[in-house]
Amino acid sequence: MKLKESILQILSDKKAKRDGLHVKHIARHIYNINNNLFSDRNEIDFDNLKRKVNRILANDVKKKRKNIFMKVINPKTNKFRKGYYKLKPARLAATKPANY
Repeated sequence: MKLKESILQILSDKKAKRDGLHVKHIARHIYNINNNLFSDRNEIDFDNLKRKVNRILANDVKKKRKNIFMKVINPKTNKFRKGYYKLKPARLAATKPANY
């Protein structure tokens, strides 16, 4: 399981591109994708997965160059919404397939 690719796929959704998603919801999507009702392998701890997703997103936002994700700004207060992330607008064009 490659978490960064999974996060990118989840945040590429139409509504998530515009509004962003909370870390808890992103982690829940990844958890549901990788665990099904009949899986025999070891189940992933949700809290551990959420910490990893949060770490990946927070570290990527801090990068000066080549960052994929950005924090979401609350329009009422003009401050960052705690725990919400979305794809950076410049990356949206780069993530589309060539024949799109």
